[in-house]
Amino acid sequence: MKVVVSDDYVLMDIFIGYDASTVEAYVACTGSIRENTRDEVAEIHGLNHRKLRADNLFDRQWSVDEVGQFWDQEDGRPFSTEFSFTRFCTIPLARRMGITDWVMFCDSDFIFPHDLTKLFDYCRGYPDKAVMTVQFDWQPEEGAVKMDGRQQSQYSRKLWSSLMMINMSHPSNSKLTTEVVNSASGTRLHNFFWLDESEIGCIPAQWNWIEGVSDANTVPAGIHFSHGLPTHPGYTNCRYSTEWWEYLHRQLTYLGDSQNFEGLQP
Repeated sequence: MKVVVSDDYVLMDIFIGYDASTVEAYVACTGSIRENTRDEVAEIHGLNHRKLRADNLFDRQWSVDEVGQFWDQEDGRPFSTEFSFTRFCTIPLARRMGITDWVMFCDSDFIFPHDLTKLFDYCRGYPDKAVMTVQFDWQPEEGAVKMDGRQQSQYSRKLWSSLMMINMSHPSNSKLTTEVVNSASGTRLHNFFWLDESEIGCIPAQWNWIEGVSDANTVPAGIHFSHGLPTHPGYTNCRYSTEWWEYLHRQLTYLGDSQNFEGLQP
Protein backbone atom coordinates (compact mmCIF):
# COMPACT_ATOMS: atom_id res chain seq x y z
CA MET A 1 0.00 0.00 0.00
CA LYS A 2 1.43 3.38 -1.02
CA VAL A 3 0.13 6.77 0.12
CA VAL A 4 1.13 9.19 -2.66
CA VAL A 5 1.05 12.93 -2.01
CA SER A 6 2.99 14.47 -4.89
CA ASP A 7 5.54 13.67 -7.57
CA ASP A 8 8.25 15.39 -5.52
CA TYR A 9 8.65 13.18 -2.48
CA VAL A 10 10.87 11.24 -0.14
CA LEU A 11 9.76 7.66 0.40
CA MET A 12 9.05 6.44 3.93
CA ASP A 13 9.00 2.66 4.38
CA ILE A 14 6.69 1.55 7.18
CA PHE A 15 6.51 -2.08 8.29
CA ILE A 16 3.44 -3.13 10.28
CA GLY A 17 3.00 -6.34 12.22
CA TYR A 18 0.13 -8.46 10.92
CA ASP A 19 -1.92 -10.97 12.91
CA ALA A 20 -4.71 -12.86 11.13
CA SER A 21 -6.86 -12.78 14.28
CA THR A 22 -6.95 -8.97 14.38
CA VAL A 23 -7.12 -7.88 10.75
CA GLU A 24 -9.25 -4.92 11.78
CA ALA A 25 -6.29 -3.51 13.75
CA TYR A 26 -4.11 -3.58 10.63
CA VAL A 27 -6.87 -1.85 8.66
CA ALA A 28 -7.34 0.92 11.23
CA CYS A 29 -3.60 1.48 11.53
CA THR A 30 -3.04 1.77 7.78
CA GLY A 31 -6.08 4.03 7.50
CA SER A 32 -4.73 6.45 10.08
CA ILE A 33 -1.42 6.66 8.21
CA ARG A 34 -3.20 7.19 4.89
CA GLU A 35 -5.24 10.07 6.32
CA ASN A 36 -2.58 11.89 8.30
CA THR A 37 0.82 11.40 6.65
CA ARG A 38 0.89 14.17 4.07
CA ASP A 39 4.35 15.48 3.35
CA GLU A 40 6.03 12.33 2.04
CA VAL A 41 5.05 9.02 0.50
CA ALA A 42 4.33 6.23 2.99
CA GLU A 43 5.05 2.79 1.55
CA ILE A 44 3.38 0.30 3.88
CA HIS A 45 4.60 -3.29 4.17
CA GLY A 46 2.58 -5.78 6.21
CA LEU A 47 4.67 -8.42 7.97
CA ASN A 48 2.65 -11.60 7.42
CA HIS A 49 4.54 -14.59 8.82
CA ARG A 50 3.20 -16.89 6.08
CA LYS A 51 4.66 -14.72 3.34
CA LEU A 52 7.92 -14.26 5.24
CA ARG A 53 8.18 -18.05 5.51
CA ALA A 54 7.52 -18.44 1.78
CA ASP A 55 10.26 -15.88 1.10
CA ASN A 56 12.74 -17.78 3.32
CA LEU A 57 13.00 -14.92 5.80
CA PHE A 58 11.29 -16.61 8.73
CA ASP A 59 11.17 -20.24 9.82
CA ARG A 60 10.70 -19.96 13.57
CA GLN A 61 8.27 -22.60 14.87
CA TRP A 62 5.53 -22.07 17.42
CA SER A 63 2.49 -23.83 18.80
CA VAL A 64 -0.89 -22.57 19.98
CA ASP A 65 -2.52 -24.14 23.04
CA GLU A 66 -6.20 -24.79 23.75
CA VAL A 67 -6.81 -21.22 24.97
CA GLY A 68 -5.12 -19.61 21.97
CA GLN A 69 -1.83 -18.79 23.69
CA PHE A 70 1.26 -18.80 21.44
CA TRP A 71 4.36 -20.71 22.59
CA ASP A 72 7.74 -20.30 20.92
CA GLN A 73 9.46 -23.63 20.23
CA GLU A 74 12.92 -22.03 20.23
CA ASP A 75 12.94 -20.61 23.76
CA GLY A 76 9.82 -22.24 25.23
CA ARG A 77 8.26 -18.95 26.31
CA PRO A 78 4.75 -17.59 25.66
CA PHE A 79 4.10 -14.67 23.33
CA SER A 80 1.05 -12.72 22.24
CA THR A 81 0.82 -12.18 18.50
CA GLU A 82 1.92 -13.55 15.13
CA PHE A 83 4.30 -10.60 14.81
CA SER A 84 6.02 -10.93 18.20
CA PHE A 85 9.07 -12.28 16.37
CA THR A 86 8.44 -11.26 12.76
CA ARG A 87 8.95 -7.60 13.75
CA PHE A 88 12.66 -8.37 13.75
CA CYS A 89 12.43 -9.49 10.12
CA THR A 90 12.07 -5.78 9.31
CA ILE A 91 15.84 -5.38 9.16
CA PRO A 92 16.73 -8.37 6.92
CA LEU A 93 13.69 -7.68 4.72
CA ALA A 94 14.52 -3.99 4.31
CA ARG A 95 18.12 -4.98 3.56
CA ARG A 96 16.91 -7.39 0.85
CA MET A 97 14.79 -4.56 -0.58
CA GLY A 98 17.86 -2.34 -0.85
CA ILE A 99 16.61 0.28 1.63
CA THR A 100 19.32 2.45 3.19
CA ASP A 101 17.21 5.19 4.83
CA TRP A 102 15.34 5.05 8.13
CA VAL A 103 12.39 2.65 8.26
CA MET A 104 9.66 2.24 10.85
CA PHE A 105 8.13 -0.83 12.45
CA CYS A 106 4.98 -0.72 14.56
CA ASP A 107 2.55 -3.20 16.03
CA SER A 108 -0.77 -3.23 14.21
CA ASP A 109 -2.65 -2.00 17.30
CA PHE A 110 -1.59 1.61 16.71
CA ILE A 111 -3.32 4.55 15.15
CA PHE A 112 -1.37 7.66 14.14
CA PRO A 113 -3.37 10.92 14.29
CA HIS A 114 -0.21 12.91 13.42
CA ASP A 115 1.97 13.04 10.32
CA LEU A 116 4.71 10.39 10.50
CA THR A 117 6.93 12.61 8.37
CA LYS A 118 7.73 14.47 11.59
CA LEU A 119 8.94 11.28 13.26
CA PHE A 120 11.13 10.33 10.29
CA ASP A 121 12.58 13.84 10.17
CA TYR A 122 13.34 13.70 13.89
CA CYS A 123 15.21 10.40 13.58
CA ARG A 124 17.19 11.53 10.53
CA GLY A 125 18.81 14.03 12.89
CA TYR A 126 20.48 11.13 14.75
CA PRO A 127 22.58 9.26 12.17
CA ASP A 128 24.72 7.73 14.94
CA LYS A 129 21.74 5.73 16.26
CA ALA A 130 20.88 2.29 14.88
CA VAL A 131 17.42 2.04 16.48
CA MET A 132 15.27 4.64 18.20
CA THR A 133 12.27 3.88 20.42
CA VAL A 134 10.11 5.27 23.20
CA GLN A 135 12.02 3.97 26.21
CA PHE A 136 9.38 2.83 28.67
CA ASP A 137 10.14 1.93 32.28
CA TRP A 138 7.18 -0.37 32.91
CA GLN A 139 6.40 -4.00 33.67
CA PRO A 140 3.02 -5.77 33.89
CA GLU A 141 2.01 -7.39 37.14
CA GLU A 142 2.91 -11.04 37.55
CA GLY A 143 0.22 -13.20 35.93
CA ALA A 144 -1.40 -10.31 34.08
CA VAL A 145 -3.19 -10.92 30.79
CA LYS A 146 -3.99 -8.65 27.86
CA MET A 147 -6.14 -8.48 24.74
CA ASP A 148 -8.39 -11.55 24.80
CA GLY A 149 -6.68 -13.33 27.69
CA ARG A 150 -3.12 -13.83 26.42
CA GLN A 151 -0.27 -13.79 28.91
CA GLN A 152 1.61 -10.55 29.61
CA SER A 153 5.30 -11.46 29.59
CA GLN A 154 7.80 -9.66 31.78
CA TYR A 155 11.18 -8.74 30.29
CA SER A 156 13.50 -5.77 30.33
CA ARG A 157 12.83 -2.98 27.86
CA LYS A 158 9.18 -3.99 27.78
CA LEU A 159 7.24 -2.25 24.96
CA TRP A 160 10.35 -0.68 23.40
CA SER A 161 10.12 -2.86 20.27
CA SER A 162 6.43 -2.10 19.67
CA LEU A 163 7.49 1.01 17.73
CA MET A 164 10.99 1.00 16.27
CA MET A 165 12.67 3.55 14.05
CA ILE A 166 15.51 1.68 12.34
CA ASN A 167 18.51 3.24 10.60
CA MET A 168 19.23 0.87 7.72
CA SER A 169 22.53 2.64 6.96
CA HIS A 170 23.92 1.91 10.43
CA PRO A 171 26.56 -0.83 10.26
CA SER A 172 25.51 -2.50 13.51
CA ASN A 173 22.14 -3.47 12.04
CA SER A 174 23.98 -5.79 9.65
CA LYS A 175 24.43 -8.08 12.67
CA LEU A 176 20.72 -8.88 12.74
CA THR A 177 20.50 -11.55 10.06
CA THR A 178 17.68 -13.93 9.17
CA GLU A 179 19.54 -16.68 11.02
CA VAL A 180 19.72 -14.60 14.18
CA VAL A 181 16.03 -13.65 14.03
CA ASN A 182 15.11 -17.31 13.76
CA SER A 183 17.33 -18.59 16.57
CA ALA A 184 17.84 -15.92 19.25
CA SER A 185 15.57 -15.90 22.29
CA GLY A 186 12.71 -13.45 22.41
CA THR A 187 14.23 -11.78 25.47
CA ARG A 188 17.50 -11.08 23.66
CA LEU A 189 15.77 -9.78 20.54
CA HIS A 190 13.45 -7.45 22.47
CA ASN A 191 16.52 -6.13 24.30
CA PHE A 192 18.26 -5.23 21.01
CA PHE A 193 21.18 -7.45 21.99
CA TRP A 194 22.96 -6.85 18.66
CA LEU A 195 23.46 -3.17 19.54
CA ASP A 196 25.61 -1.28 22.00
CA GLU A 197 23.74 0.85 24.52
CA SER A 198 24.95 4.05 22.84
CA GLU A 199 23.41 2.97 19.52
CA ILE A 200 19.84 2.94 20.88
CA GLY A 201 18.19 6.35 20.75
CA CYS A 202 15.04 7.76 22.30
CA ILE A 203 12.07 9.26 20.49
CA PRO A 204 9.46 11.52 22.15
CA ALA A 205 6.93 9.66 24.29
CA GLN A 206 3.98 11.08 22.34
CA TRP A 207 4.67 8.63 19.48
CA ASN A 208 3.86 5.56 21.59
CA TRP A 209 1.09 6.56 23.98
CA ILE A 210 -0.47 3.71 26.02
CA GLU A 211 -3.38 4.18 28.37
CA GLY A 212 -2.40 3.35 31.94
CA VAL A 213 1.31 3.47 31.11
CA SER A 214 1.95 6.85 29.47
CA ASP A 215 1.30 10.29 30.96
CA ALA A 216 -2.45 10.82 30.74
CA ASN A 217 -1.93 14.50 29.91
CA THR A 218 0.24 13.85 26.84
CA VAL A 219 -1.34 14.69 23.50
CA PRO A 220 -0.51 11.52 21.55
CA ALA A 221 0.91 11.42 18.04
CA GLY A 222 0.70 7.63 18.06
CA ILE A 223 -1.91 5.78 20.13
CA HIS A 224 -1.04 2.19 21.06
CA PHE A 225 -3.86 -0.12 22.21
CA SER A 226 -1.31 -2.45 23.77
CA HIS A 227 -3.53 -3.87 26.51
CA GLY A 228 -6.51 -4.50 24.22
CA LEU A 229 -8.26 -3.30 21.10
CA PRO A 230 -11.72 -1.70 21.28
CA THR A 231 -12.99 -5.04 19.93
CA HIS A 232 -11.68 -6.94 23.00
CA PRO A 233 -13.82 -7.47 26.11
CA GLY A 234 -13.16 -4.79 28.70
CA TYR A 235 -11.69 -2.30 26.22
CA THR A 236 -14.79 -1.25 24.31
CA ASN A 237 -14.79 2.21 25.86
CA CYS A 238 -11.06 2.68 26.36
CA ARG A 239 -9.58 6.08 25.68
CA TYR A 240 -9.46 6.95 21.96
CA SER A 241 -11.66 3.96 21.07
CA THR A 242 -14.01 6.26 19.14
CA GLU A 243 -11.12 7.47 16.98
CA TRP A 244 -10.00 3.87 16.37
CA TRP A 245 -13.45 2.86 15.14
CA GLU A 246 -13.65 5.94 12.90
CA TYR A 247 -10.31 5.14 11.24
CA LEU A 248 -11.40 1.52 10.76
CA HIS A 249 -14.71 2.42 9.12
CA ARG A 250 -13.24 5.13 6.90
CA GLN A 251 -10.45 2.84 5.73
CA LEU A 252 -12.91 0.03 4.97
CA THR A 253 -14.96 2.48 2.94
CA TYR A 254 -11.81 3.58 1.16
CA LEU A 255 -10.97 -0.05 0.39
CA GLY A 256 -14.46 -0.51 -1.00
CA ASP A 257 -15.94 -3.11 1.31
CA SER A 258 -17.27 -2.26 4.75
CA GLN A 259 -18.09 -5.83 5.80
CA ASN A 260 -15.55 -8.28 4.42
CA PHE A 261 -11.92 -8.56 5.58
CA GLU A 262 -11.05 -11.10 2.85
CA GLY A 263 -8.20 -9.96 0.66
CA LEU A 264 -6.98 -7.34 3.13
CA GLN A 265 -4.02 -9.36 4.38
CA PRO A 266 -0.59 -8.29 3.14
